[in-house]
Amino acid sequence: MKKSKNKKLEIKNLAIFGGQKSIIFKQPHWKWPPQSSGKNKAINNYYKNEKYNRYGYPQIVEDFEKAFAKFHNSKYSLTTNSGTSSLHAAFFAVGIREYDEVLVPALTFHATASPLKQLKAIPIVCDIEEDTGNIDPVSIESKITSKTKAIVITHLCGHPCDMKKILKIKKKYNLALIEDCSHAHGSKYNNKLVGTFGDIACFSLGNQKMLPSGEGGILITNKKSFFQKALLISDFSQRVNTQITQKELKKFLVTGFGFKHRIHPVSAAIANFELKNLKKYINKRNKILNQFSKKISDIKGISPPITRNKCHRGAYFGYRPFVQLDTLNNIHLDDLIEILQAEGMEVRRASHQPLHLLHLFKSTKNLEKIQKIKSKNSVLYYKGDLPKAEKFYDSTISIPTFTFEDKKLIESYIKCFSKVFSILRSNKINLNKL
Repeated sequence: MKKSKNKKLEIKNLAIFGGQKSIIFKQPHWKWPPQSSGKNKAINNYYKNEKYNRYGYPQIVEDFEKAFAKFHNSKYSLTTNSGTSSLHAAFFAVGIREYDEVLVPALTFHATASPLKQLKAIPIVCDIEEDTGNIDPVSIESKITSKTKAIVITHLCGHPCDMKKILKIKKKYNLALIEDCSHAHGSKYNNKLVGTFGDIACFSLGNQKMLPSGEGGILITNKKSFFQKALLISDFSQRVNTQITQKELKKFLVTGFGFKHRIHPVSAAIANFELKNLKKYINKRNKILNQFSKKISDIKGISPPITRNKCHRGAYFGYRPFVQLDTLNNIHLDDLIEILQAEGMEVRRASHQPLHLLHLFKSTKNLEKIQKIKSKNSVLYYKGDLPKAEKFYDSTISIPTFTFEDKKLIESYIKCFSKVFSILRSNKINLNKL
């Protein structure tokens, strides 16, 4: 009887049942992007010194493109108004057309694949590696058909994909390779920057990213023809007059290919300033999160994200630890998140559902027509089709990507995990039945 009474009191220690909160700091806990007088000065300098716009190609945009290309030792770079637009331009540049198949990762932001819909191409969703969440080379090769034209990969949360295996597949089947590096500014695979392996690499410059510009995107490539096609689908008029040299493309100088995806010059000014701070941000974030990982490693029921040998997380975008729900009396993940939120933690599921479970990718007006022309892959997705991606989604949580935050705040997160997980290991809780 005494044991049962202690058990009941232990449950009451949870804030969701009236106990004291573990974390009393005001939200939001993750304060990003960084604020500085230098960034404000960069913006003011643009307005003060930019004498003319040069028809959509201000000097600050050119300066940032050159600096970003130099950082990656790439020949060409092109800014856009978002990472999504840069991916759209990249797919167009490598020649993706109607009914072409492009292999995409199940775990990524939907914009990695959604531009394919505008080109009437077919995203074929691949399963992931259980430890990194990145696209699985085995799944890639199993889904290649005569209609496969390209692979797009996401270096999820800043962890590089298995480039050795992926490059081998690219070469074997003569496929285009596009790297979505929106999570991975400055990440390295075998001491080489991600974004320098594929035909084109795309980066987001959104405010949550390690290189924040308010909003924006940029792509890099070493192939002149890819750059010029990407430019023509993103811009028109004066800039293209000086940078388009291919004879077959010159007839589109006035109109481009119908889109205007220019970056705002203020975003370019911010990005150009923050590029100088990128390595500092990377080092600071990695130091704090590596220390955080060591401390939660001692708590049964939760384990930190892994980083493989020969891989270095640059941006470390998103901190997503694994939770072992079976050690927590099989609590439902959403119940666990609700309990942690009640404790004052800023926590949620890790991004959205895998792509194959999102409406955009499992339904289309032309679905039946597309399916009839298929020879191997199904575009009719159901729950259970990509089990590793679904398991990863159901066993990871997302907390703030601490960089400059108060040490006491970070310590309160560790204490919160310790408290909650200790209680859950001893008690079976289902919030829906309470």
